[in-house]
Amino acid sequence: MNDPAQRPFYDEYAWAYDLFIPPPGREQCDFIAGAFAARGAGAGSLILDAGCGTGRHARELARRGYVVEGVDLSPSLVSEARRLAAGAAGRDDAVQILPDSFSVGDVTRLPAGGGMDGLLCRGVLNDLLDGRSRAAAFRSFAGALRAGGALVLDVREWEASARRKIREPFFERTVETARGPLTFRSETRVDPGTRLLLVEERHTLKEAGGVERVSAYDFRMRCWTREELESAVTRAGFGRLEFFGAYDRATPAGDTDRLVCVASRA
Repeated sequence: MNDPAQRPFYDEYAWAYDLFIPPPGREQCDFIAGAFAARGAGAGSLILDAGCGTGRHARELARRGYVVEGVDLSPSLVSEARRLAAGAAGRDDAVQILPDSFSVGDVTRLPAGGGMDGLLCRGVLNDLLDGRSRAAAFRSFAGALRAGGALVLDVREWEASARRKIREPFFERTVETARGPLTFRSETRVDPGTRLLLVEERHTLKEAGGVERVSAYDFRMRCWTREELESAVTRAGFGRLEFFGAYDRATPAGDTDRLVCVASRA
């Protein structure tokens, strides 16, 4: 597994994460809330956001009446989630999530006890590179959920992700920040034999006085096939599986480079 504590996006540049990653759209959050509600976890239910990042999905679910807790392996992202939750609570009384709702935690070692009505895991599972850690994550999800609890997750689908990264290996974007212009650049290579995406990232911050600070990081992501995901979810004791190509029921699985899965703990 990659170490998020070493990845600049999750550590020294956690404060700029939301400047580069688009916020969750209303339709996406409506889908997630609807998937939970359809499986018996409506407003007022306890939801765990496993791999919560800066807490944007957790805050949106809280706006919809859910009681949300978030965990993430990156202390810097958790700190940012707490800061943003404190600010949101001060501006918007509808946001019912406290800063201490976020904590540092590993999705493969969630507290067991079956207290959660629903669990959301977005993108994190691509960082698990071997079968043992992947199986551990789903056992951890099952242990955190009550019987009948709902699971909503997404991963990178291998074939479409490989095609896209072969076609578009480079990404670059510059944003203006209070600390100066920050440029994020990535290059991705594809290893078909292992279903790995080999990613080289580079952050360049131009500070006042012309000082340039550069942080580089190389890491790997392992994509999923639908068959592998279905097997892992089923072996962990989940049923009633549904698959989509986005957080949109009108997008079939296979139409995009994302694979969204909705399931229930048996």
